[in-house]
Amino acid sequence: MKKYLSEFIGTGFLVGAILGSNLLAMQILGEPSAAHLAHALSIGGTLMVMILVFGNISGAHFNPAVTISFLINKDMDAQEGFKYIIAQIIGGITGAVIANLMYESSAFPISDVVRQGNGVFLSEFITTFGLVMIIHLLVKQKSSAIPFAVGTYIFAAITYSSSTAFANPAVAIGRIFSNANASINPESAIIFIFIQLIAAVSAYFVCNIIMPPIKKRAVKTVSKRK
Repeated sequence: MKKYLSEFIGTGFLVGAILGSNLLAMQILGEPSAAHLAHALSIGGTLMVMILVFGNISGAHFNPAVTISFLINKDMDAQEGFKYIIAQIIGGITGAVIANLMYESSAFPISDVVRQGNGVFLSEFITTFGLVMIIHLLVKQKSSAIPFAVGTYIFAAITYSSSTAFANPAVAIGRIFSNANASINPESAIIFIFIQLIAAVSAYFVCNIIMPPIKKRAVKTVSKRK
């Protein structure tokens, strides 16, 4: 249960940071570029801290695309993976609702923000691909830099990508339930989720080309003659 609770809380904080920082920027009405930078810093920082806190408990996926890539790698069984994904989705929706309530908005609005276009779809594929690639390659290297690398990458991806790097099906679902500029309408979210999953699977196979899995040598048993 502690693993699923960790995934729920971590994903909730992530979506809360995404929508909360954007809702605050909408209220302040400051310099758009500065607001976007603060938005990106909030998300990258929150993600880094959540991975540091929950990494040793659940692995700190906070992302169904990441969980599915680990399922393909047989690092977890299907039942556990399914529970991870459910916890992440519920956590994302909860984070959105809490952000709405903090800014005295409707608890369950449905976004009308359309995110379409070949450039936006390409952006979402590239940013999701990069995220899953970084995670798998660093896991293979048994690196302790994963929280810092992932947080920094997401910060950077938000600042340069036309899709603003959702890179996460649970985040896409959570952001449906918001009136913030950073939200997404259900139709666009479905397309984003499909692209994210394709990108995650593609990244997994590319990682196995760059760093092939170590094959266990068969142990031969030699029977002694009497």
